[in-house]
Amino acid sequence: MKKKSLLLLITIICLSLVLAACGGNASNEGKKGNEGKSNDTTDSADAPKPVKLSILAWNNEKEMKPVIDGFKKKYPHITFDFQFAPPVADYIKKLQTMLLSDTTPDIFMIAAENRNEIIDGGYALDLTDQPFMSVMLDSNKPMLSKNGRTYAFTQTGWAGGLFYNKQLFQKAGINQLPETWDEFIQACLKLKEAGILPLYDRMHDITIIHSAMFGSNVLSKDPSFDEKLFKGEATFAEGWTEVLTMWKEGLIDNKILTPDMIGMTSDQVMNEFALGNVAMFPGGPWNIGTIEQTNPDIEFEIMAIPGKEPGNKYFNGAPGVGFAVSSKTKNKDEALLFLEYLSTHDGLKQFEEGTGGIITAHGYETKVHPAYEPAYKDGLMAGRIYLPMVSWDRHQEALRNQFLVGFQDIALNHITPEEATAALDKKLKEMDNK
Repeated sequence: MKKKSLLLLITIICLSLVLAACGGNASNEGKKGNEGKSNDTTDSADAPKPVKLSILAWNNEKEMKPVIDGFKKKYPHITFDFQFAPPVADYIKKLQTMLLSDTTPDIFMIAAENRNEIIDGGYALDLTDQPFMSVMLDSNKPMLSKNGRTYAFTQTGWAGGLFYNKQLFQKAGINQLPETWDEFIQACLKLKEAGILPLYDRMHDITIIHSAMFGSNVLSKDPSFDEKLFKGEATFAEGWTEVLTMWKEGLIDNKILTPDMIGMTSDQVMNEFALGNVAMFPGGPWNIGTIEQTNPDIEFEIMAIPGKEPGNKYFNGAPGVGFAVSSKTKNKDEALLFLEYLSTHDGLKQFEEGTGGIITAHGYETKVHPAYEPAYKDGLMAGRIYLPMVSWDRHQEALRNQFLVGFQDIALNHITPEEATAALDKKLKEMDNK
C-alpha cells in the first residue's frame, strides 16, 4: 500500500513539473507573442501614412509620368491626384478658379504671367531656404522671386537667338561671326551685296532681337536696370532709346528689315530660312526639328545678338515655369519631398525624358542639338538671357502692347525712337495711377 502511495506521489510530482514547464513555455511563448505583437505595432506606427498629393501642371500626365513614377518608386506611400491644364491661358484660368474657391492643389506651377498674383496673394510657400534650391541657377530665380525671396523651383529654361545658314554666310564671304552690333550690320550688308536676303523678322511682338539687344547694351552694364525702372529711379527713355535707335539705323534705314515683313507668319519665316531663301531668322529650340525635316542638308546654328561693345552678347529667353507648394497645403512635408526629388539627378533626368525640357540646373548637363549649343552654353547656363515680360515688375501686358505699337511705328517711319520710349514712360505712369 505504501509502495503504491509512493509511486502515486512520484507521478504527481512529475506531472506537476511537466505542467509547470509547459506553463512556463506557454508563458514565454505568450510573452514572445506579445513582444512580436508589440514590435508589429511599433513598425506600423513608424511606417509612413499613405498620402495623396494633388498637383496641377501644364505638362500633361504622359509628360510627367517618368518623374512621377520615379518619385513613387522612392516614396511608395505617396500617390497623386494629377490635374492638367494646357498653357498658358487655360492653365492660368483653372488655377485662378482653384485659388478663389479654396481648392488649391498641394503643388502647382508659377509662370511669368501669374507670378505677381501668386506671390502677392500669399498663395505659395517661401522656398528660399530649402536645401534643394541650391540646384537652381541664380539667373532662374528673379522670375519666381519678390523682395529677395523665391517661391517656386524651376529646373528648366529656354533661349532664342538668330539662326544663321552657314553655307550662305560662306557664300557671302563671312567667315567669322560678328562680335559687335556694327559688325552684325556689316555682315547683313555683305549678304545683301551677294544677292542674299540677310534677315526675316515678322516684328509681331517685342522681338528676340529687341530683347537680346537690351541685354547686350543695358543689362551687361547694369543688371538691375529694370528694378530701378519700376522703382521710379530710371526711365524707358534712358534704357531703350539707344537700343531702338541702333535697331532703326542698322536694320530699318538700311532696309535689311522692311515693313512688309510685319505681315509674315512664323511658319513663313521659318520655311524661307529652311529652304535657303534667307540667311537668318529669329527662333528657338522649337524650330530645329521642322527646319531639319524641311531641309535635311541645311547647315545651321544659333547665335547671340551682339551689343555695341565687343564681348556683350545676349540671347532672348527666360526660365521655365516653377513648381510651387500651396501655403495652405496639409501635406507640406510630402509636397516638399516632391520638389526635392525634382532637384535630384534622377528627378532631373526623368523630367527631361518626359517633357523634353532643357534642363538648366547646377550639376546636370543636358544634351541639346548641336545647332543649339551656343544658346545653351553661352545663354542659358551663363545667365545671359532676357525677356522683358519676365523682368518687368508690373503692367506687363499694357507695356508690351505699347512697345509693339511703338517699334512698328518706327519701322514705318511714323515716329522716332525718342517718341516711342516717351510713350512707354507715359503708359507706365498711366497704369500706376489707375
